[in-house]
Amino acid sequence: MGNGKTIGIIAALVGAAAASALFMYTNSSDQPQAKDDLLGPAPAGKPAPAGGKGIIAGTLEPSLTYEKQHDAYVFTFTVKNQTERVQTVTFTSSKKYDYVLYRDGQKVKQFSEGKMFAQIYEERPLKQGEELSFQETFRDLEPGTYTLEWWLADPNWPNARAKATFTVE
Repeated sequence: MGNGKTIGIIAALVGAAAASALFMYTNSSDQPQAKDDLLGPAPAGKPAPAGGKGIIAGTLEPSLTYEKQHDAYVFTFTVKNQTERVQTVTFTSSKKYDYVLYRDGQKVKQFSEGKMFAQIYEERPLKQGEELSFQETFRDLEPGTYTLEWWLADPNWPNARAKATFTVE
């Protein structure tokens, strides 16, 4: 065999070994797991009264509240660290949350639709009992029954979502 073929075979073997090592590394059991395995289904309707549950092991507790102000509806989406340790919320872009607003079962608006978000990585630690809140105002809504579904834009917390239903007359 000539030197060219020998070098080619050695290079192919080294490449295969490197690819195999990379595959084993990325498929190891050390990969991060979802942090909210104990979180139950998303709450429906209006949130529970404040001060009810206390600390619950393993959850970021979502809530969605609203207040009618003249012809506008002001919504506040909050996630509260109800665990006994610091939890990290991770955003991989400037999109911190998303929501969909439905009127009589038909989608009226989605926050992220038609928008571009900056590629910014942010880790936000939440201490025990600490909250992270976001607010949106909806104006000039046509009469009907509305449902707003709102969720945190962190794939590690897929159940950090809440829903509220309200009527505009």
